[in-house]
Amino acid sequence: MNFLIIVVLIILLDIITVWGLKRTFPSFGNRHQKGIRKALMIQSAASLVIVLGGYFLQRQVRDYRLFTCYYYLFGLMTSLYIPKSVYALFLLVDRILSTMSRRRRSRLDIFPRESRRIAAKCGVWASLFLLCLLMWGILFGRFGFEVDRVEVTIDDLPPAFNGYKIVQISDIHAGSFAGFTNRFRKVTDLINRQEPNLIVFTGDMVNNFAEEAAPLIPIFSQLEARDGKYAVLGNHDYGGYSNWDSPADSAMNHADLECAFERMGFVLLNNRPVVISRYNYDRMALIGIENWGMAKKHPKRGDLGKALKSVQDVPFKVLLSHDPSFWPEYVKGKTDIALTLSGHTHGMQLGVKLGKKRYSPALLMHYRYWAGLYRAGKQYLYVNRGLGVIGYPGRIGMSPEITVITLWKEKSPEQP
Repeated sequence: MNFLIIVVLIILLDIITVWGLKRTFPSFGNRHQKGIRKALMIQSAASLVIVLGGYFLQRQVRDYRLFTCYYYLFGLMTSLYIPKSVYALFLLVDRILSTMSRRRRSRLDIFPRESRRIAAKCGVWASLFLLCLLMWGILFGRFGFEVDRVEVTIDDLPPAFNGYKIVQISDIHAGSFAGFTNRFRKVTDLINRQEPNLIVFTGDMVNNFAEEAAPLIPIFSQLEARDGKYAVLGNHDYGGYSNWDSPADSAMNHADLECAFERMGFVLLNNRPVVISRYNYDRMALIGIENWGMAKKHPKRGDLGKALKSVQDVPFKVLLSHDPSFWPEYVKGKTDIALTLSGHTHGMQLGVKLGKKRYSPALLMHYRYWAGLYRAGKQYLYVNRGLGVIGYPGRIGMSPEITVITLWKEKSPEQP
């Protein structure tokens, strides 16, 4: 059903675009009518081939490089049809205004005049601007890695962890960067420059296949932290977006990905904790759970009860949970976990920053916690925007993020 809707929309938007250009710019439209039609017919046919290919082959592809090629083609197609949708809306507004003007003049017995089509012309420029913005997000926005520094004050923080620095990264989606993985060397340099005590990764290393992570092994193995590197799995890391020939193939893919994490130097915390000590008496429990998501298609393997069993007596706890929806369901007000670190949302890869605040379409979706720091009483949740991309292969106003979280027992001099 969704497939048919997309096909109908592609054809409809191309017809509306041809009609709109001809009506908005009559002299240009009549003179170059054949050229415009031919160009849009070729582009429309290419778009339909992309959609058909994705519908019939996406879950069958075993080579992630082919998947990446399709992924970029789909992104380019999206970058064309979103502006066309905006142009169609402007044409609708123009039509409404023209109709209202004719009726008003008819009612007042005023000689009707030709519409200036101001709204339609504005639609052309708005669509061109949006097209350029979307292309910028693909070519440049997704590589604008940003270091965000966050200060968190925790009353019950063990004194030895005052000023403790945690670097969080998330959602790399390695397959989306085939041919561009060397860009992550900048990420490694930025992280090591922070001199972190701890590095954590909160899920979605790949899109589907373990082999996507292979080019990143020599890069992320260079990450350094005094107390080590730890990771949890995200919904994409289970290979659930591909049809496997057998359960054994799926299990092998999963085992290969766990091996890739190990070769990078990350310790996977699959529903288990690790205790980090200072001076043999101050302790922090770092707890990792497997993915748990609200959506039906997302794996629900997180078992917090199992992970907490052996660290009940550790007073200070930090949780790694890929999906932030786990926090209100099982952590907030239900445990003594002081800080939860999540990813998953990408901040929708689209937004705007005004001052210190960000705004995104994620606010209109089912994501209540989608980016940044949240607090409920003495408990905190931080949602990382991720380093990678999925769906739209770019980022606009929602930069890929490296988070540096500094823990304080008392407010630091930089905090208000």
